[in-house]
Amino acid sequence: MKWAAVACMKELRDNNTHGDSPMTTSHDFDLMATSEMQALLDFVQLRMAVAVEDGAASQPEFERELRAHCLALERRVHVADFERLDVDAHGVVVDGVRYRRRAGKTPGQYMTLAGTISVERTTYRERGGHGGRTVAPLELRLGLVDGQWTLAAAEAGSAFMASVPSKEAAQLLRAAGSMAPSSSNLDRLPKRVSEVWEAGRETFEGVVRDLERLDLPDPARVALIAFGLDGILLPMKDAPRTPGLGKQDTGPKGHREVACASVSLYDAHGERLHTIRFGRMPEHHKVTLHAQLFAEVEAMRARYPMAKLQAIADGASENWRILGDIATRLGCEVTQTLDYFHAVQHLTVGLRAGGVEDNDLQEWRHTLRDAPDGLEQVIEELAVRLADIVRSGGPGHTATERELGYFMNQAGRMDYAAHAAANEPIGSGVVEAANKTLCADRMKRSGMSWLEAGGQAILTLRGQAQSGRLGHAWNVLRPAFVRRFEVDPNPRRQTPKLAAA
Repeated sequence: MKWAAVACMKELRDNNTHGDSPMTTSHDFDLMATSEMQALLDFVQLRMAVAVEDGAASQPEFERELRAHCLALERRVHVADFERLDVDAHGVVVDGVRYRRRAGKTPGQYMTLAGTISVERTTYRERGGHGGRTVAPLELRLGLVDGQWTLAAAEAGSAFMASVPSKEAAQLLRAAGSMAPSSSNLDRLPKRVSEVWEAGRETFEGVVRDLERLDLPDPARVALIAFGLDGILLPMKDAPRTPGLGKQDTGPKGHREVACASVSLYDAHGERLHTIRFGRMPEHHKVTLHAQLFAEVEAMRARYPMAKLQAIADGASENWRILGDIATRLGCEVTQTLDYFHAVQHLTVGLRAGGVEDNDLQEWRHTLRDAPDGLEQVIEELAVRLADIVRSGGPGHTATERELGYFMNQAGRMDYAAHAAANEPIGSGVVEAANKTLCADRMKRSGMSWLEAGGQAILTLRGQAQSGRLGHAWNVLRPAFVRRFEVDPNPRRQTPKLAAA
């Protein structure tokens, strides 16, 4: 089939009788006549003549050399393709600015999936004097990222950068035997991608949600949509290095909170079917994450109108402010669930302060989780312990009273026995895992600290990858890198306008 397709393309090319456009460069290319193709054919022919035993012993070397020959041929094809896509005109207009063609051609270095290629391409300088800005329309036409990465190479390089730091990514790419970018080029790559993504983020995210519809579970399988958010402290280059006077300065010096969120689909048996994860760098009131989480939940509810909705988080008031607002805006019933494991931590502190022995703590944890009236029993026990402390004047009054207030304030979010009976989650482990996998595993390595732009680039790429959306995201993003330009209809310099008499 592929050879038939090649023959068909050749026939179309041979039958093409219209003249070359001034926007393209005429370029004849004979693949079979290239030195790279001849070298590959000679190499394969020599290999086939090697004795079987010798061939088996040298197979690893053969495989590496074969790949090197194939990559060289691939790069040669890329060079020919770039050259034919070059722009040959007297001048071009980019964003309303006129550029005139410079004499001769200059080499450009570009990163492809097969490695770096050097292409002689036409460049244009801004009209109006010497030393003006220079553009290469070839790069605009192809949407080269950072002026040097093809879109396919940028997608691959970004995937590596989403997983590991730039130095490690460069080593892995070199070991793979195709691309060999520098760590500094890799450092810039996700930032350039993120700049374009952030400029149209809301639109891009909406299109990606539409594209992934075929990847989602069948509506008949989905019984529950669970969503939540959490935060994790990240070392920041621009964070205050000394604590302030405000109550919010409770974390390590030089750290700020990154917010992560998740939306998960569950079946009636409690099996998690699909999860979307995303994160945002520190932002006042988590405004962007709030909007993203609402949009994701709203889209899932439209997709699965019969599914129940459940909001899960720890006891942080800011999390519940956001989750409560989302529930209100959705205009439907949303069950609120306080993470059971955070509740257990408060239960342990309160009961210990009230004099409960450690041997009895496990029983109370089970009571809170399993008994239909577990919360009522816990509140009653804490109240009794508090009253005993007050009468006796013993220690633990403050801690017990604080934890009693905690359980009373969170009472509407602790029906764990009912959730368990309905095969619904009682913990925020999914969103806490997002903290770890999105942020900590990649961004909290020894010695790392971040600025907002670089950190958000990594969070966005990792979120798309872990949500199974990265391919859709790149399909949506690619056209945004391509810059529009036109051939300048007036090849002459602009005549200065005379001042009115």
